[in-house]
Amino acid sequence: MLFCSYVFVLAFLPLTLLGYFSLNRINAKAGRCWLLAASLFFYGYFNCSYLLLLLGSLVFNYAVGAVLERRRQRWILIFGCVVNLLLLGYFKYYDFFVENVNTLFGTDLVIHKLLLPLGISFFTFQQISYLSDVYHGVLGERYSPLDYALFVTFFPQLIAGPIVLANEMMPQFAEKENLKLNYGNFSCGIFIFSLGLAKKILVADNLAPVADRAFALAAPGFADSAIGSLAYYMQIYFDFSGYSDMAIGLGAMFNIMLPVNFLSPCRSASIQEFWRTWHITLGRFLGQFVYRPLGGSRKGPFRTGVNIMVTFILCGLWHGASWMMILFGAVQGTAIVIHRIWSKGLQLKMPRQLAVLVTFVFFWMSLIIFRADTPSRAFRMYRALGDFSREKLAAAWESLDSASITVLAVALGIVFLLPPANSFRENFKPAVWHWVTAMVLLVWSIFCFSRISPFIYFNF
Repeated sequence: MLFCSYVFVLAFLPLTLLGYFSLNRINAKAGRCWLLAASLFFYGYFNCSYLLLLLGSLVFNYAVGAVLERRRQRWILIFGCVVNLLLLGYFKYYDFFVENVNTLFGTDLVIHKLLLPLGISFFTFQQISYLSDVYHGVLGERYSPLDYALFVTFFPQLIAGPIVLANEMMPQFAEKENLKLNYGNFSCGIFIFSLGLAKKILVADNLAPVADRAFALAAPGFADSAIGSLAYYMQIYFDFSGYSDMAIGLGAMFNIMLPVNFLSPCRSASIQEFWRTWHITLGRFLGQFVYRPLGGSRKGPFRTGVNIMVTFILCGLWHGASWMMILFGAVQGTAIVIHRIWSKGLQLKMPRQLAVLVTFVFFWMSLIIFRADTPSRAFRMYRALGDFSREKLAAAWESLDSASITVLAVALGIVFLLPPANSFRENFKPAVWHWVTAMVLLVWSIFCFSRISPFIYFNF
């Protein structure tokens, strides 16, 4: 079920809210059961067959966590993490691995063409972090199977994050003040949800055709490549940050505060700063479970560079089972290593405005690798950036309509000039303009539901 669908906005969400807070007045456990059932329905709505996979994962990890709580032995933690990664690897990387083995060794291993279960990367990482927290005694108390299942399946963050931690989520469901409808939180949630929905429907989905056309051209020109790749940059930003805002807004309606996943990354003055503000919870997870266990920055400059490269190659591979994603991760890691040499080794600086521009353009250009299906397609896009022929410029300009240019300009204005949507959550005080803005954006977005595209991060 999509957040941006009639069935979600007009039926699922109102009924879930009504049932949750009504049952909480009778019995808090009944309210949590209702929310869990609603979350499982939300997940099963996509594909019922994968609901069994999610339930099996829940049972396995809760059981391993219970054993870890009694016997904190490292091999139990490793066993639980390995099983989780094998499950993720089978569904996400099996075909990619087999294709490469067949190519390298001339074998004829069977390719299953597996359908990736929605959200498997997110709920797998979430449960690995839970096992780690249990092993290190971070949680402080044991939670019931109901609380654990709700922590993993809570529908606002189940499909595409943010990747939440047990100790920042589970205690919130138990707090008595969170069991009742809170007008301030609900107003804030509606407002942020409407902003995220507008990001997705009114901005990202209107830029998608511009990007798709440019990357589909057999012989793109300069304007095709530049405008098309910039449109994709804004599309993926507003698509995923919009989803994250909607998740935060939905959580607030239920009095659950989800972590921030974006913090104006386009205004970053370095690629290192950029990755600290883009998909923040993924960076937190990779830092905790990849970068720091490898040694982080504690073992000298060379080893630090290696650790950065490994972490970002895995980051690229997380985004998709392809060599293009691995290349994308390697490019990001290389950029961060160069930045560290520039800023710490050579101790050089540049004016912040110039640094922001350089960072923005670098990530914009690197997204061509991320979006292109093959190296040849990426090469065509890069080569086109040097093609200033009048015919190509004229053809590209004619293919653009004023609406697309307007949306692209609005998108750039939002990322550089306006505060991030999640910043409104701090010290939020409901006002008339909040409700007017929310209603206008909600109604406008709902009228545009007929031409929505899937969330890009559903593929990851």
